[in-house]
Amino acid sequence: MELSTEKKPIYDERVNEILRGLVEGKSRDLLAKELGHKNYKTLDIYMRRKNFVWDRDKQTYVPAYNRIEKWDSSKDLVSSSKISTIISLFQKEGSDAKTIAKRLGFSDHRELATYMKSKGYKWSSDKKNYEKLTGKFTEETLSTSLPATRQEGESSVEAPEALQSVLKANRIDKGQLGQIEAYLPILELLDRNKNRLIDLIVPGSESGKVPRYAVPGIFVTKSVHMTNTLDQMVREYSKEKNISQRDIFAVALIEFFQRYGYEREIETLLGRM
Repeated sequence: MELSTEKKPIYDERVNEILRGLVEGKSRDLLAKELGHKNYKTLDIYMRRKNFVWDRDKQTYVPAYNRIEKWDSSKDLVSSSKISTIISLFQKEGSDAKTIAKRLGFSDHRELATYMKSKGYKWSSDKKNYEKLTGKFTEETLSTSLPATRQEGESSVEAPEALQSVLKANRIDKGQLGQIEAYLPILELLDRNKNRLIDLIVPGSESGKVPRYAVPGIFVTKSVHMTNTLDQMVREYSKEKNISQRDIFAVALIEFFQRYGYEREIETLLGRM
């Protein structure tokens, strides 16, 4: 659906100057002062008139509109009656993983967990049930987590304490602190975009591992035309790297949209907003 003109972001000279200044690490207060605004609030008003809003996480202005609505996970169709049965059994009070696994023909609760993982579900300790995966998979996400059984207690591991001794050892006098403060904005910018910078600077920085995404929605068939050389390359890569062609195209499209103007839409689709 085509967006109405009044909803589209307006990239005039001042908007570009504001966005560029934020990328350089300048604060909104400093930019407001440089551009003749009373304070950052009037800067916000100006940006809202140009159809931008402030993103606290990214510390910059982003287009106010979004081309897609956040996907309602309830719209996903359960892939089989077995998955539906498993989820409904865990919803009952006092449910036990081993009992459920045995009832449904699994050798044990570990085999049940492996089955659910293969169907795109992961155990949620908070919900005490399996939930559909969405977003980019990490090593932690891909690991098979198991529901607690009556014979297995849940153990918790405390996070290590902050390395305060390291900070104390690196004492900085006031003169040095003043010099360092000038670089704090750019350091914060680098820290926020660390992963993206690593991917840009070091090709194959993730040891050649292809990212995997769980995209909400219903699978459809889509035919596209491409040259036979690209088609052959996709087939060879799929076979060599043991990855389905569907996943290859999903990764390619997601990263294309992220790089060329649909980053906000992808974040919404993958449940990051």
